[in-house]
Parts: sequence; structure tokens; C-alpha cells
Amino acid sequence: MRPMIYIARSMLKESLRSRIIWGMLLFLALFFVFSVYISFLSLDTPARFILNAGMVGLSLVGLAVTILFGLYAMYEEKNRYERYVLLNRIPRGAYLMGKFAGTVLIQALFSMVTAIGIFGLTWYFGNTIAYGIFGAAYWTMLEFSLLMAVGIFFYSMETGFPLNAMLVIGTYIVGHSTREAMLSFIGLGKLGSELHYYLVKALCIILPDFDFFNFRLALIHHEPIPVEKILISTGYWAFYLAGILILSSVFLKQKDI
Repeated sequence: MRPMIYIARSMLKESLRSRIIWGMLLFLALFFVFSVYISFLSLDTPARFILNAGMVGLSLVGLAVTILFGLYAMYEEKNRYERYVLLNRIPRGAYLMGKFAGTVLIQALFSMVTAIGIFGLTWYFGNTIAYGIFGAAYWTMLEFSLLMAVGIFFYSMETGFPLNAMLVIGTYIVGHSTREAMLSFIGLGKLGSELHYYLVKALCIILPDFDFFNFRLALIHHEPIPVEKILISTGYWAFYLAGILILSSVFLKQKDI
């Protein structure tokens, strides 16, 4: 436990000292300005425009943190040969868990900053108290922490950073498309390709289904989310996360480092 905490704390400190964080903060500031600007183009619903923009902003920030603060930092450490020193002192599983926990802390920080900013803009410009944005931040945390675990899995297989980043982005896109693909094949019935159907079904099982965490419309329209859906989504996140992190640890232990 102590090595994992040490790695996570070190990763958080290094991220807060890096230049990338200033670029992220500048991006957030410009994004807030853009959100207010497009809200002025609406007739009577500026709050909804700001909230819609905020949902997109949370996803963009989560993806950027996953790739830049999570994966890129791990590969930079590898290129500086610091990883080899650490892996000679601590278990490889603790190393991966520490990197994962450190990235999640950074994701939580930026998600809360984004949520607080959108909440303030919605209240000031739209005269609406949108508590739902904090719920969206929670689901974004689950979604992109799972995506980070996927990136760690590819990292444990010794893929390069560019390929890993593309695989992570591809997984994110496919993870939001498999349900629609399944429904399309079911709708086609006998006209659909059986081979393609089973291929998509296999992808649905293997790849993470990010639609489990997509409650954006309900949050924007202030609709209650059933407790069973919250429990199912959180349980799915926990089981998939545990499985992929364990598998990543097993693969990294087999590598001759």
C-alpha cells in the first residue's frame, strides 16, 4: 500500500509542477468563455446551452488528462529510465496502481474545477442552480478512470505512446458506439450479417461500455436517475476496473525489465 501511495503522490506533485497544467487551465478558461458566448446566441435557454457545453467540456478534460497527465507521464518516466529504478524497489502491481491512482486524483481535480466553473456560469448567466453538473463530474470520473485503466493495459504490453494514445481514443469511440451497433443489427434482422453481428457482440463484451455512465440528458433535464442504474453502473465500473488492472499487472510482471 505504501509504495502505491508514494507513486500516486509523486505523480500528482510532478503533474502540478509541469507546464502542461497551465495549458489545461488556459483551455478551461477559453472553454468557459466559449460556453458563455454560445449561451448568448440562445433565445431563452442560456442555462441549457452552458450545461450542454459543460458536459462536452468534462469529456474533453477527462480525455486530455488521461492521455497527457496519465499515459504521457508514464512514457516520459520510461524514457528517462526512472521506471527501471522504481521497479527494482517496488512490486510492479503497486507501480501500476500508483500511476492509476495518481491519474485519478488529477482527473478528480480537473473535473471538479470544470464542474464548479460551469455551475457558476449557469447560476450567473442562466439564473439556474444546476446541481446535476456535479453528478456529471462523478460519471465522468468513472468513465475516464476506466479509460485510463485501458491505457495502462496497453502500456503493460509495451506499446509505444502514439499507438497507445490512438488505441485509447479508439476504445473511447467504440465504447460509445457498440450499443447503437447492436441495435442496428437487431433492427436489420435477417438482412444483417451474422458474422458482423457476433463480432460486434464480442466487442461489447471485451471492450468497456461507456454508455453505462451516460446520464447527461437526465442530468440536464433534472430527471431522477434510478438507484438500480447507479448501482449497476458503479458495479460494472468496479468489476471491469479490477479485472483489467489485474491483467495489466500480470502482463507487466512477465516483461523482462
